[in-house]
Amino acid sequence: MLKSSHLSLVLFLCLTALTVQAQQKKPSPTPPQRPEETEDVVRISTELVQTDVMVFDKQGKFVNGLKQDQFELLVDGQPQPIALFDSVVTGARSERAALKAARENKPAPAVEEPENVSDRGRTVIFFINDLFLDPGGLARTHKTISYFIDKQMGPNDQVAITCASGQIGFLQQLTNNKAVLRAALDRLKFVPGPARDMERPPISDYAAYVVTERHDRQLFEALVDETVRANHFSPAERGIAATMVQGRIDMIMRQTPAMVKAALSSLVNLMNSTSKLTGRKLVFFISDGFVPTFTASDFTTMMSRATTAAGRGGVVIYSIDARGLATDPAYDAASGGAFDPTGMMQSHLSGELTFSQEPLYALAADTGGRALLNSNDFQAGIARALDETSRYYLLAWRPVTDAQRATNFSKIKVTIAGRPDLKVQLRRGYFSPADHAKAKAQAIAPVQVETAADDLGLTETTEELHTSLAVGYKQTAGGNMQISTAVQVNALSPNDSSGKLEANVLGAVFDSRGKPVGSFKRQVEVPRTPARATPLYATVNHQVEVPPGLYQVRVFAYERGTTKLSAALDWIEVPKLKPETFAISSLFVGEVSEAAGAGEVTVNANRHFARKSRMRFTTFIYNAAQKGGPPQLGLQIKVLRGEEAIITPPETKVSTDKLSSFTNIPYTGEFPLSSLPPGNYVLQVTITDRGTSQSDSQQLRFTVY
Repeated sequence: MLKSSHLSLVLFLCLTALTVQAQQKKPSPTPPQRPEETEDVVRISTELVQTDVMVFDKQGKFVNGLKQDQFELLVDGQPQPIALFDSVVTGARSERAALKAARENKPAPAVEEPENVSDRGRTVIFFINDLFLDPGGLARTHKTISYFIDKQMGPNDQVAITCASGQIGFLQQLTNNKAVLRAALDRLKFVPGPARDMERPPISDYAAYVVTERHDRQLFEALVDETVRANHFSPAERGIAATMVQGRIDMIMRQTPAMVKAALSSLVNLMNSTSKLTGRKLVFFISDGFVPTFTASDFTTMMSRATTAAGRGGVVIYSIDARGLATDPAYDAASGGAFDPTGMMQSHLSGELTFSQEPLYALAADTGGRALLNSNDFQAGIARALDETSRYYLLAWRPVTDAQRATNFSKIKVTIAGRPDLKVQLRRGYFSPADHAKAKAQAIAPVQVETAADDLGLTETTEELHTSLAVGYKQTAGGNMQISTAVQVNALSPNDSSGKLEANVLGAVFDSRGKPVGSFKRQVEVPRTPARATPLYATVNHQVEVPPGLYQVRVFAYERGTTKLSAALDWIEVPKLKPETFAISSLFVGEVSEAAGAGEVTVNANRHFARKSRMRFTTFIYNAAQKGGPPQLGLQIKVLRGEEAIITPPETKVSTDKLSSFTNIPYTGEFPLSSLPPGNYVLQVTITDRGTSQSDSQQLRFTVY
């Protein structure tokens, strides 16, 4: 049984990095070869520095078509020649090629990109600072992320919803499964935090900061005067009022920095975890804003750690003030403050809103992003961020002095020659090779401790073993729901050797709380596949009955006697089928290859199909109406690329004449793939009960190469 000690924020991105790699494989005219090494956006290798740059015009639109000789690079105020240059699309195949080429000190190869945006996948993470989020901000956050999931998320995007308090738990994982993201969002609840100061007059975090760190005695005396009036103290009791005010301020100044540190620590862990993921990552930091403190506080250190880790991990942060269009609390009648005829309190506290937004602005500015402040249009802000970060220019250059090689964080500036009207947006520095290598080691170390693979003494590699996973649900004969798992393992031979290797395949099924509900272990013989040959697989099947709900299946395969590991995971939502509701099961697909014998079908877990093959799919139909005879069922197949239907044959009839039972009706269909050019597609199967006009659909993503 695999351990379930994987609920930490550090783990979720690193385990799911395996899923990102598996789900984002692109079609190829030849069988898969040994995976290429990848790099993040900001890297230094063999003294070559890479940094990403975005250029916008006055209307805020990305400027395409700029050439290398138009860029002027300054490092610590000194001009630097640009060694390599490329224009990159986030999440596209060319991004990996460009990053790898820059690391190897050679021009990036030309990579043809598909025109359809669905062929690209972005990495988007929502970090909700729920330790500083009131109920109003929480409601706006729910609405904003729900809109993103429904309207703005691409089919190949990898998205995670995380929070500072950790209340989302096991669901803090990168995925393109919208059901998982909705379930994660549903777990986001209001976090009360420390008991608020409810005494009179109210003392805010900002007021405590102004008195303590700005030594504002006038504000302190004004608070004491209000305390005397609120408690009907005599002049002789003013000293008691002063002690009460000081005690309240001291309490606030202990609690607030502790909460700020906890929130930023969670953000640092998240930033460190992203170093395992390839390419640029977009993080939305959502918070109500908070008051930074500097005296006897770790605020400056934690902010530096967060932005430093973001730079190393290729992360761009766009911060969002969840308060939306807000007014300064000093002028807000709802704040409950006492009437201030002199205006003194307002004058001393008038900068609270702006000051509480400073951390949001700093996180964005230092990582090359933007801060969305004082606006209620969060959806437009997210759309703008997605658009702005979808393209960038990659600059590579070599440090020329010992100071540049040794520095931990040099200042860089990029301008466009002869175009002062253009705005250049980039992170504020780069990191030395030694500093970067140390950070990478620190980021990976916690992962190896917490993964189930480490319990086996394994190390992650895809040098030879490759694991594919297909998960579906269906109803058993007894009416229970069952998760069916198909695992395929193949071994790419690095030296074209033949024969087989022995491997162990381990799998586990977890519910949405991370509790294991099933597991399996098999020993299999995996045939070695020579280069450029059709892959040969060993297949492991597993079934487990479960109640309706959201589940994750994880599998590991490793060669016996070695530490070579390959892994994959997938999510599945098992619905509750009501007796009166028409429904169909998941789609189970196989491949009929050109060389296969008559009727021979090969299970296809990785959803990659040769263009010369045929796809065969099976589904099961439940609760079909019987009105004086066999059910009357219609089948509609569509193959989609993006939003466009590429294949739409006429609706056909599902034959049920020869069936003796209509409780669980199987249907198998087949169609050729020769008319589809290489690319990513979605198979949509809809079955309609003509007797009741009820219908149900299932979709399945697949790739043609």
